[in-house]
Amino acid sequence: MAMFFYDECEELEEYRRFREQNQPLILEYERLRRALHTAEAAQGEQPQDQEMAAEVAALREKLAALERQAPWLKLDYPLEYLLWGPPHG
Repeated sequence: MAMFFYDECEELEEYRRFREQNQPLILEYERLRRALHTAEAAQGEQPQDQEMAAEVAALREKLAALERQAPWLKLDYPLEYLLWGPPHG
């Protein structure tokens, strides 16, 4: 017997498969975001560095490509909250 209703709910199985299937994409997206944050901070310290500017531009383009491939990556709220959170109002 499960402790919570959601442990037994079969509707969550499809979502679990979705997360497992897309986990590499999610991890790559988070890795690129951290790399972009670090590169932008380094660029702020040395604004004249052309190599750093090129790296920032390349990282932004990679992030944009991932966001076009999977638009749900850039949602304002976690997907879990949108699916199972309380309704607004």
